[in-house]
Amino acid sequence: MKITIEYYGIPRQRVGIAREFYEFDGEEMGIHDIIRTVAKKHPAFEKHCMDGDILNKHMVVNLNGNQFFQSEDGLARDGDALLILSMDAGG
Repeated sequence: MKITIEYYGIPRQRVGIAREFYEFDGEEMGIHDIIRTVAKKHPAFEKHCMDGDILNKHMVVNLNGNQFFQSEDGLARDGDALLILSMDAGG
């Protein structure tokens, strides 16, 4: 599956880009697992946006512009877009 991940606010500052594309095996993947993949790829994101293995309480994930997750318990499917943003940036 292919998904788009966009960053806004503090996550964008830590990652250093506005958007990137990821490809995963399977037809769907848990948002938590996707966020962990981002954290492994971007150490500054992990340091400033994660609390251990979970997303910092000041961050939020939006799925396809219509569903917000803070506990990262949703599922992403092929073609989906995730927006990771800090709450102070509009989350």
